[in-house]
Amino acid sequence: MKLQHTSTLVADLSGKHLLLDTTVLINASKSDEFLALLSELSSSGCSLVTIPSVVYEFTRNANTIAGYNERQDFIKGLNITVLNRIEEIIEKDQVFRIAYAKAFSAKGDRGPSYTDALLCSVAYKYRNNDMLIMTANHKDIPPSMFDRIELVTIDIGGDLRTEAIYRLSATKLNKIIEKL
Repeated sequence: MKLQHTSTLVADLSGKHLLLDTTVLINASKSDEFLALLSELSSSGCSLVTIPSVVYEFTRNANTIAGYNERQDFIKGLNITVLNRIEEIIEKDQVFRIAYAKAFSAKGDRGPSYTDALLCSVAYKYRNNDMLIMTANHKDIPPSMFDRIELVTIDIGGDLRTEAIYRLSATKLNKIIEKL
């Protein structure tokens, strides 16, 4: 087993926007099968999207200019759109930001990383445009706000990694907002 997912994944994501976390880029750079899946998604009408902090996290360990450029070319090769002006999204959506923080405080957690909080905020901003999140950071996507709709299991040298695809649930979010 090198890669496992539902047989309808590519068709199910056609016409949707898939917001990629750093884990997706790292795993795709280590697995030809997962990279091929992302390429197939892109060529089948699923737009691959990310944010500047993901690009930073993916490129920050490059030890040379050539290595940095190679990682940038990797992102471009997948036709990934990098959204800009992300901070404005957070400032405009204060209700979501507070609801998101509340989802973690209810569990006693200190909360997600900055990048994962941004990804969830972008998913909220574009919730009416079929914006989904793909990440292996499952603890940073609160199940009290998001539905997990797909799992992709990747075998990288005998180490199994699981990327999940999440959709913001309006019903779950509204339950949290009602209590604010």
